[in-house]
Amino acid sequence: PVRAQFFLTQRLLAALEEARGVVVNLTSIHAYQGMREHSVYAGTKGAIVSYTRELAVELAPRGVRVVGLAPGGVWVENTTKAMGKANPEEHGKGIPCGFVGMPIDIAKVAVFLASPEARYILGHTLIVDGGTTAWMPFGEQWRTPLNAQFGKGYVPGL
Repeated sequence: PVRAQFFLTQRLLAALEEARGVVVNLTSIHAYQGMREHSVYAGTKGAIVSYTRELAVELAPRGVRVVGLAPGGVWVENTTKAMGKANPEEHGKGIPCGFVGMPIDIAKVAVFLASPEARYILGHTLIVDGGTTAWMPFGEQWRTPLNAQFGKGYVPGL
């Protein structure tokens, strides 16, 4: 994946400069979180995050903006191949937002990142994962949930 992004950007650089274009590099939350038997995949995704940051610094003076997009679990055809009989509703229960992302959720963010409205976002890789990387696994095992301590609907700091 890193080579493809490198060679594609290299091939399109003149047109990107002329159009003051935007490169949106796709990576994955695997760049930030580990999973068994995914070391090579995660390593390439981490390389894309680094490449995005460095390329942004190099190309900004040339009028080209570079950003990254790191989706979490998204329900696509390969999801059912990898997970067997899993379904989106069941899978979504394990995601903090309560549902699994769909390709359109990622596409809308990519369109935003490429738009003039995101002109001040440069070199950053945006994680779009329904809160998966924000949640600390096993956190509930060592701490009594705040709702149990203070009642349902308790919001810390309010």
